[in-house]
Amino acid sequence: MKTAGFDAWRLLFIVAALFLLTGGSQHPRGAMTQMLANPIWVQSHLLLLVGMLALFVGLIVLRRSTTLPPATGTWLRYAIIATALEVVEMAVHTAAVVDHANLAGGHATPVFTTHIVLSIIIYPIFAVTVIGLILAGMRERALGSAWIGWLGIIGAAAHGAAAPIVAGLGILEAGILFPIFMLFAFWLILAAVWPSRATARS
Repeated sequence: MKTAGFDAWRLLFIVAALFLLTGGSQHPRGAMTQMLANPIWVQSHLLLLVGMLALFVGLIVLRRSTTLPPATGTWLRYAIIATALEVVEMAVHTAAVVDHANLAGGHATPVFTTHIVLSIIIYPIFAVTVIGLILAGMRERALGSAWIGWLGIIGAAAHGAAAPIVAGLGILEAGILFPIFMLFAFWLILAAVWPSRATARS
């Protein structure tokens, strides 16, 4: 599957990266109640949601349109499942804004709490599967390269650790891990334009 002579999955990787970078750069800062009250919350997370959705579709197109070496293909299947979970989490993440008043007033926050629980569980799963995909793709020269792989690995690892440390353990100083995820977006762009040994399926 190609678009104007360019593999569709490559285009989707770039689109995903641009939305992730734009949404991530707009993410509000401050205490949780301050961030939920910020009108940019919804816009920022909708952009991140679209970015994750574009990545999900891009991974599916990559699997369906190319013949990949065994390890890369296996980790790709895992990454597709994990990215689908990320899409669900990001949708709930965006909707957490409805609990701002409840959070500020010390009342029950079902949507916000669901987002926190999902992020603690899903972020590490996403990180492990994506890092596995990056490493397998590097070794089999099917996706990206060792020259750029470190960007994706550091970005994904930071993303995977952020929610468990910040939300799970309450170590707010580890919030610096969240923007490091943008390194993964840069990896997506570079991986999209990097030559690979993956062969197109007829």
